Amino acid sequence: MSTSLIFITRATGFIGSQIASSVLKAGYRVRLSVRREEQIQKLREAFPTFADQIQFILVPDFTKTNAFADAVVGVDYVIHVASPMVGQGNDFQKDYINPAVQGTLSVLDAAKATPSIKRVLITSSILALLPLEALFSMARDGLVVRERAGIDLPVDVNMEFPEGLEGHTMKYHGSKTLAHQATEDWVKKNKPFFKVLTLHPSFVTGPSLLQKKAEEVDSINRLFLDAVRTGTIAFPPVLVDVRDVAEGFYRALTALVPADFQEFVLSGVTTSWNEIAEFVQKLYPTADYKLKPPVEGAPTMSAVTKAADEILGMKWKPLEELIRGVVDVQLAFKA
Repeated sequence: MSTSLIFITRATGFIGSQIASSVLKAGYRVRLSVRREEQIQKLREAFPTFADQIQFILVPDFTKTNAFADAVVGVDYVIHVASPMVGQGNDFQKDYINPAVQGTLSVLDAAKATPSIKRVLITSSILALLPLEALFSMARDGLVVRERAGIDLPVDVNMEFPEGLEGHTMKYHGSKTLAHQATEDWVKKNKPFFKVLTLHPSFVTGPSLLQKKAEEVDSINRLFLDAVRTGTIAFPPVLVDVRDVAEGFYRALTALVPADFQEFVLSGVTTSWNEIAEFVQKLYPTADYKLKPPVEGAPTMSAVTKAADEILGMKWKPLEELIRGVVDVQLAFKA
C-alpha cells in the first residue's frame, strides 16, 4: 500500500473516475480537480469509503497560465485526463485545440516547478497515432495502430469539417494529435527531471462508476449499444475495457520504464464485428438484437500493445467480459 499523493484531472468523467478508483483501492491518496463546486459531492458519493484519502481542488479554467500551480504542490504523480470530448463544441480552435493543448502544457509546466513529482501520465488516444483522415476513410480497413513517438501527423487547423458525428470526431481527433505532439515537443525542449508517459486507449467501453440512469450512457458505450441493437456500426472494433485502462494507469505509476518519454497503446484483445456479433447472439439469445453474423463490410482495425504488454505487464479482459461490461450494465438500468 502506498501513501503517495496523486493529482488527477477530470475524475468526474468515465475514464478518470475509474482511474481514481483503481489507485484509491491500491492505497494512494488523491487530489482531484473539479471545475465546479457541485462536482465535489458527486465524487464523494462515488467513493464513499475513501473519504480520508481524497482531497479536492477547484480549477475552473485549466487553459489559464499557472492553472495547476497550486494543484500539484506536494504531489508525487500527476494523471492528466481532462480534455474536450466529442461534441463538446463547434469551434475547432476554441473548443477543441486550446483546451487540449493548453491544458496539457499547463500540467507539464506546473509539474516542472514541483520537485516532488516523479511521473506525469497523460491520457491521449489511439487517434493521436493515426492520420486525421484514417478513421472515416477506407484507409482504416486493415490499419494497425502502434506507438510512433517522434512522427508528426499533420493537422490543418483551418480545415473544413463535415457535419454531425464525423466532424465532431475529427475535431476531437485533431485536438488529441496536436496535444500529443505538443507533449513530445515540450519534453524535448524542457528535458524534465520526471518521466512523461502518454497512454493511448482505443475505443473505451465498460461499466461507469458515475452513471445513475440509462440515459447517462457514455459516448462509446452508446455507439456500441446502438451497433448491438440496430446492427448499424459506426466505428472499428478496437476496444478496451475502462477497467483495463485504469489498470494500465495504475501500473504505469511505478513500472520500470527505461525511457524518459514513453507511449503506451491500451487496447484489448484483437477482434472483429463478426466475432462480437457471434458473442452477442450467444450471450443474449432471446434479445431482439440486430447485430448478427455474418457481419459484412464492417471496418477493421487492430492495435499493437507491445509496450503495455511488456513494460506494464497488461493482461486484457476477454471479449465476453468486455461485452458484458457494456450490455449487462445497461440492461440492469432498464430492469
